[in-house]
Amino acid sequence: MKLPKVLIFTPIYEAKDYSLEEFLKHTEALTYPNKRHIFIDNSETDEYYHKLKKRGLDVYYVGRGNNSREAISRGQNFARKIALEENYPYIFSLESDIMCPPDIVQRLMSRGKDVISGLYHIGDRSKGVRVPCITIKKWNENLAAFGTRLLNPEEWDDYNNKGVKQVQAAGMGCCLIHKNAFKRVAFTYDPRLKGHSDIYFFNDMFRMRIPVYVDTDVYCDHQNVNWTTVEDR
Repeated sequence: MKLPKVLIFTPIYEAKDYSLEEFLKHTEALTYPNKRHIFIDNSETDEYYHKLKKRGLDVYYVGRGNNSREAISRGQNFARKIALEENYPYIFSLESDIMCPPDIVQRLMSRGKDVISGLYHIGDRSKGVRVPCITIKKWNENLAAFGTRLLNPEEWDDYNNKGVKQVQAAGMGCCLIHKNAFKRVAFTYDPRLKGHSDIYFFNDMFRMRIPVYVDTDVYCDHQNVNWTTVEDR
């Protein structure tokens, strides 16, 4: 039986070059067979795009726009467009500083969920603030995603190696999304809004009653130690 094809996409730009070598080692080791991995460069110029192209990567250039929020949503919607036009059952958002296990696609897909993420920590490691990429409910049924909060570090034991957990949001660092979900909603950029597109994507999932999950048995290393030096992030 042929496995469903997966479009892996990685938004990237020149300030993330510090993690590229390690990232490529991990992505080249991915064992899922029926996949295509594209890189979507949103740098200010196309210089970095040409650098990646020379390395033989499947890369596109979409430009930066006004800020990182617009840049990231451009790349996400570019990948979504390809997936819809070429009838991919799954997209897999994999950020360039996330180092995932080689079988992550199979493991997440085996859970049978429309939206499921691997687990990683976010925050600034140099300042010692590292929290899981999990947003949990802090609402009644009349509230949407803005009535939520990040998981506290002291709650980590409840979410570490505890199987599949339903959450409000999980970040786009390593998130497998079925067509049932991504065909219904694009990745929002609105200059009037402060948040990045992942916030609004998961908010849309909630409004459409599409549940979001984290596989807490799948852990990825988030190498964002140099991220504090990046101004437009």
